[in-house]
Amino acid sequence: MSLPRISLVTPSYQQAAFLEATLESVLSQNYPDIEFSVRDGGSTDGSVAILERYADRVPFVSERDGGQADAINRGFRTATGEVMGWLNSDDVLLPGALAAVGEAFAKNPELVLVYGRAVYVDAEGKRLAPYLTAPWSRERLADYCFLAQPATFWRSRVLREVGELDASLHHTMDYDYWLRIAERYEDRQILYLDRELAAARLHGDAKSVAGWDRGLDEIFRLVKRRTGRVSLWWCVAKWDHRLDGRSQVTDPHPVPWRVYPPAILEFLRSNPPSQWLRGLRGAFRGLRKRLS
Repeated sequence: MSLPRISLVTPSYQQAAFLEATLESVLSQNYPDIEFSVRDGGSTDGSVAILERYADRVPFVSERDGGQADAINRGFRTATGEVMGWLNSDDVLLPGALAAVGEAFAKNPELVLVYGRAVYVDAEGKRLAPYLTAPWSRERLADYCFLAQPATFWRSRVLREVGELDASLHHTMDYDYWLRIAERYEDRQILYLDRELAAARLHGDAKSVAGWDRGLDEIFRLVKRRTGRVSLWWCVAKWDHRLDGRSQVTDPHPVPWRVYPPAILEFLRSNPPSQWLRGLRGAFRGLRKRLS
C-alpha cells in the first residue's frame, strides 16, 4: 500500500520546555514520507537553539507572526503533502499515529478527514484524563467539539476548498475549521479512528488553562455565527467554570446543582424558541442520569 505524504506543521512560541519532546514524538514515528516543519514566532527562551540542533531533519523559520493560526497558515502555504495537520509545540504524537492515519487515507480515497482519540497529560507527561472525543456526528458537533486537534488530519484539497484557518481566532481556530469542513463534506468522507493518536499537554501557560474564560467567550460567538445557536452543553461548561472554578479535565467533578439555573437561563436567552425543546430535552436526560 502506497502511503500518502503527510505535511505536519508545528507552531511555536516560547515553548522550549516542551519543544524537544514534540519534535522527537514526530521523528520517532518513522513514517516513510513526512514533511515536518516548525514555524517559531521569534522565541527568546532557548527554542531557537533547540531547533538549530534539529535543523537537518526539521526545517524551521523563526520570525514574528500574527499568532498561532497565522503561523500554521504560513507553514501550510509551502506544504506539499497529500495529508495535512498541525501539532502544537507542547503536544506529542503517540507511537504509530502517523502510520494509522496514512493507512486510513490510503485505503479509502474518498476520505477527506481522519481523527482519533487523544489523552491529556501534565507538564511532566503524566496522563490526566482522556480527551473528550466521539464518533462523527454532524449534529453533535454544533453542541460540543469532540475532535482532538492534535489527533486530526485532512487531505490537502480541504485547504483549497475550505480555505485557511481563521487567523482572527485565538482559541477556536480548530473548532471553526471542523465546523466549516462539516458544512462542505458528506459524513462518509470523515472517519473516526478508535485509537489514541496524540497527547495534549495541560500546564499553567496553556491557552486552554490560562485563558479558558476568553476561550468560552470566543466559543459562544463562533457557534452562534456558524450554527445559529448555542448548545446547553456550552452554557453548562461556561457556568460550571464561572461558579466552580475547577477544570473538568484536570479535576473531574460532578457539575454543581447551582450551575444549572443560570446555564438554562443563558441557553434560553441565547437561542430562538425553536431550539428550546431540543436543549431542554438534553437537560432532562442529564438530570435523570445525575439522579440515578
